[in-house]
Amino acid sequence: MANPSKAKGTRWENSVAKYLRDQGFTEVFRLAPGGPQDPGDIGGLPNWALECRDRQKQDLSKNVRDANSRAVAKGCRWGAAVMKKREHGVEDGYVVMDLRTFALVLTEIADLSE
Repeated sequence: MANPSKAKGTRWENSVAKYLRDQGFTEVFRLAPGGPQDPGDIGGLPNWALECRDRQKQDLSKNVRDANSRAVAKGCRWGAAVMKKREHGVEDGYVVMDLRTFALVLTEIADLSE
């Protein structure tokens, strides 16, 4: 791959997908870039659109906005950005979402436990 930034991003996406598979989410895979209707970077998680970011300087607002846009494009309920923590393994990455999304996830969990 000629573009080093794109290669770094692809490595992060593959690492995130592998980590989730290793945690038991066996259907998870890295999605190919999808153009204007991009469904995010990770497939195989029903109701989720994940936008993976491996950047030196993170923009939380933009990353969450992009994840939410991917969720709309994919027709799923929740979007989250999965951001690499510098100089740490994939398991130490951050999953970031807005409070609205977090509250929806919490409501779903509470409903399931009743």
